[in-house]
Amino acid sequence: MLFWQWIPAACIGLAFVATLAVLGVWRRRAARAVARNPLAHALLRSPGESLRARMAAATLDAAEYAALALFALPLAAALLAAQWVLEGRLPERDALVALAGAGALLQAWLAWRLWRTLGRARTLALGYEAEFAAGQELGRLAPLGYRVFHDMPVAERGFSVDHVVVGPAGVFAIETEGRAARRARTDGSEWEVSYDGSSLRFPGWRETRPLEQAVTRADWVRGWLSTTVGETVPVQPLVVLPGWSVKRTAVSGIPVLAARRIEHFFRKLAREPKMSEAMIERLAAQLDLRCRNAA
Repeated sequence: MLFWQWIPAACIGLAFVATLAVLGVWRRRAARAVARNPLAHALLRSPGESLRARMAAATLDAAEYAALALFALPLAAALLAAQWVLEGRLPERDALVALAGAGALLQAWLAWRLWRTLGRARTLALGYEAEFAAGQELGRLAPLGYRVFHDMPVAERGFSVDHVVVGPAGVFAIETEGRAARRARTDGSEWEVSYDGSSLRFPGWRETRPLEQAVTRADWVRGWLSTTVGETVPVQPLVVLPGWSVKRTAVSGIPVLAARRIEHFFRKLAREPKMSEAMIERLAAQLDLRCRNAA
């Protein structure tokens, strides 16, 4: 057996292992960097903070699958060539078919995982853009006396509340949803969603999950704030759909708004203040403590 005949396979294998090693080490270093960051618990969370972290993880996942996909078939070919040189002839047909089949199946699986990961990254990016757009509109509420907190983490339940607004009209837990139209049109009709009080009807599909999530999040915020301040704090669920116009066909159900209607909605509520300035400050102080861990 000659040493040089394994050099191509060894080079490809080492490049593959080195690439994965760098990605793995970088993941661990990024996780430990939070503990060394002096701003880890000093900055308020920005809109879509949780989604931003998941987008970064999806990017690393995609890089790993891409690295695997690039090296899988060349490594199989190098092993075949080494075996060929070793035996002085092509391997038996059964062995050749088995190696080719294994390589093809591995390549197909890696391509599928890469496709799924890129799709997940695209979905997360859409959600992040929606939360950022809603956050920009919510920023207009400060002159009306409202305090806005973004991406409030609820680690014990495994979710986050997209936005919490506290001000003269009370406390609002806002669920932001990013949705893309299935087909592009020129008349703008794909950007309209119909709301009958119990479901959202987008062009081509129907959803109830955003409404259910908004109610669940609001219930949790209500319980947590009430326990924290020692008295009952009503919390209103609200759904925001950035980029869409909402056509309401019934008066029942929780509020569902287009992002551009946020300021108008809260201006109407400001005419009848329900919460004192002292209570607003107490609630805002608790929300500030919970949301001050941006890193």
